[in-house]
Amino acid sequence: MGQLHRREVDIGLALLFISRHWLEIIDLTAPYTSETMCFMTRTEPPLPHWQALAFPFHQWTWLAVLVGIIVSGPLLFLLAWASGRCGGELKSLQSFNYSWYYAFGMHLCETHTCLPRSTSTQIFVLFLWLYTLILTSVYSANLKSFLLVKKEPAMMDTYQDLYESGLEVATLGKLLKDGFSLSSDPYVKGLARVFQWYGTQREIMPLVLEGEAVYLVNRITADYLIMNKYTRRGVSRIRTMKEKYATYSVAMGLQQHSPLKRKLDQLMGWIRQSGLVRKFFLDALRLDASLRKDGGGGEGSARGQEDESREDGVIPLTIDHMQGVFLITGVGWACSVVSIIFEKYVWSV
Repeated sequence: MGQLHRREVDIGLALLFISRHWLEIIDLTAPYTSETMCFMTRTEPPLPHWQALAFPFHQWTWLAVLVGIIVSGPLLFLLAWASGRCGGELKSLQSFNYSWYYAFGMHLCETHTCLPRSTSTQIFVLFLWLYTLILTSVYSANLKSFLLVKKEPAMMDTYQDLYESGLEVATLGKLLKDGFSLSSDPYVKGLARVFQWYGTQREIMPLVLEGEAVYLVNRITADYLIMNKYTRRGVSRIRTMKEKYATYSVAMGLQQHSPLKRKLDQLMGWIRQSGLVRKFFLDALRLDASLRKDGGGGEGSARGQEDESREDGVIPLTIDHMQGVFLITGVGWACSVVSIIFEKYVWSV
């Protein structure tokens, strides 16, 4: 900007947005492309696999299942007790503890050797068996999918989400801060308080990767960083929010009252109409990717080695996939130890 303003150079080529701020000191050509400013944020890691045990059902479904487990045992006991008054039911089912274990076992598809004798109890057990059969079949089918596919957490995609997160909004230079302060959107206006500008991208990206800031950047830079810098095996460590900030026209800088402006305006029109800007960008991405791959020892070669070592079409279940099962076992063992301690030293007193 200084060199153009002092007439030391004739043309300045950078990501120059057409704005009143620049037109006060230089001239700008007709736009050759437009760029959308977007918020780049960290891709949150998937939820841990032990939580997959709860994913097959919605929280309200789990609550309904819990109510069914709690209620079915006492209902079976009451029916068996009422039938037992007439001498027509098993003595074991007339025990509250056994009736509850009986109903709980049916929820786990556990078969029982003793069958109820009275008609009312048999009808209850028949429909309880049908209910638990459908419930466990649906749960088992969904559980397989959630064990193999990692579930993504809720993502931050709107101005409101960003405002409520309290994250810093980082960008290069101070130019965009005024747009935040003057916005009519209360959430965007509130982001002006956490706006922070930096001199280089190297200062910003560590903050983004640590989840301490979002990077307000043009879409073409975001696409480049995502595709060529922070993506491995098809999974990117960063992403852009769905809600964008603003779209700006991009032009070349000239000296004020430059005689080159008329011809360059015509040339910018041809470039825009032919779609060359997008073509050049895609060519640059492919060239950069090929250079990284040919360089050896980098991310591209490591990715290739990992892909070769992976079995095609087969995903063996690892300890990570099955951690929920071992967690349940550990909790059960811990509860057993606590129970025996209470039985020996507390309840026996």
